[in-house]
Amino acid sequence: MRQLTLLSISISLLLAWPERAPAQGAPDSAAGQPTAPLCYRARPKPVCSAFVFTNFGGYLVLGGDTFNDTPLREVADWGVMVNVAARDAVGASLFASLDRLGFVVGPAVRYRRWLSSAAALDIAAGTPLLTTSDIQSGSVFGLVRWSPNDWLAVAARPELVRRSEFLGCGPTTCASGVRSRGRLSLGLEFGRMPGLALTAAASVATLLLAAAAAASN
Repeated sequence: MRQLTLLSISISLLLAWPERAPAQGAPDSAAGQPTAPLCYRARPKPVCSAFVFTNFGGYLVLGGDTFNDTPLREVADWGVMVNVAARDAVGASLFASLDRLGFVVGPAVRYRRWLSSAAALDIAAGTPLLTTSDIQSGSVFGLVRWSPNDWLAVAARPELVRRSEFLGCGPTTCASGVRSRGRLSLGLEFGRMPGLALTAAASVATLLLAAAAAASN
């Protein structure tokens, strides 16, 4: 609870960034520069009307669980956002996450607050549509992400995960049910070409490991 309170205070302070922030240190948004309809190097208006992103992150899942497996996690998050105002952008993405609970894929909605010509705060929420048996539908995956530029970011992923769990055994039968538990992951994300390259490398490595595991069985 204390971690979530500090996170909320930090978000409020960043959202209250002075209105003049985007104008400071913005040599790439000089007056008279034509507006690009779609950018890969994300910038606020008037430089970009919209932008795409190809993010990949490595995370550490805080706390333990019954698996006692590695706390490491990888998340790919690709999407598009539209600059609806000088400091605000909205959009959507498709994320894929792999960790000790399994593999999930799902959509997310995103909001970005531009803090300068390059720095930004992103907030997102989504839900998995394709999951392994350990994670149930109805889980909520969140994201709070601060980036000083468009290729590196510090991120936190607060989540409410619904899982099938063993509840115990009675005189004649054993019971299982679905429980919801909160968890938090902290990590770094990389965007643009580094994010694209890391997503491809991680995908190949995951496929190779899955093939090796299948062959050993």
